Amino acid sequence: MNNVTEGQRSSEVERKVRQKMIFSSRRELLCRIAARYQMGDRKERTTTLDEFTATVGYARKYAIRQLNQAKNGPRLPVQRSRNRWYGPDVEEALLVLWKAANFICAKRLIPFFPELIPVIERHGYLSLS
Repeated sequence: MNNVTEGQRSSEVERKVRQKMIFSSRRELLCRIAARYQMGDRKERTTTLDEFTATVGYARKYAIRQLNQAKNGPRLPVQRSRNRWYGPDVEEALLVLWKAANFICAKRLIPFFPELIPVIERHGYLSLS
């Protein structure tokens, strides 16, 4: 016997559809709807907001913020250039040590340097000057 009502079944289907909507699709829909939302009167904004929240699955307040702050067009990633602190020789030595420690994270790798460097040098895998 199935005790699931039609309303529960449809809301479950809607939830699954929303979960499958990827971020880029949500962003594209947001960019398309934002201009209509920002230019519309109160009644039009309400219907646009209802459609958007039903499609994407965002909470109303979050959707309002997203629609008000949306800029038309895709977001471009911020390009930050970092200056290198160390040369290629230091980078190569760190890579050897990292491989020897089975690729553990830097936080756990650094305490092993005093033990690891002499052992790696003794076996000939690394020569520091």
